[in-house]
Amino acid sequence: MSPTATIELVRCDACQTRFLPTDGPCPKCGSSRCTPYAASAVGKVLAATELHCPASGWQAPHRLALVEFADAVRVLAIIEGVVPAPGALVEVRRDGDVYRGQLEPTA
Repeated sequence: MSPTATIELVRCDACQTRFLPTDGPCPKCGSSRCTPYAASAVGKVLAATELHCPASGWQAPHRLALVEFADAVRVLAIIEGVVPAPGALVEVRRDGDVYRGQLEPTA
């Protein structure tokens, strides 16, 4: 894991809401004046689960975690490796249309 890994987020210039990149306007106020910025890709796991019978097209077991970045932006990430416990730190990266996460190594 890279201590300087970043992920692209977006900040609305009108209302200051932060969110994941989207093709549309700000999801809170509808403004089209939004600015992308780089944030730390490391976030805290709020909840996680493992699906043994996932939807068609996904391999089992399918591990998912709700991850919150320091800017209070949350993302549902596919977890590579073991299911993280709530409070664990994971590094998230965008992989096309999905986000993937991996446990942050402990010191």
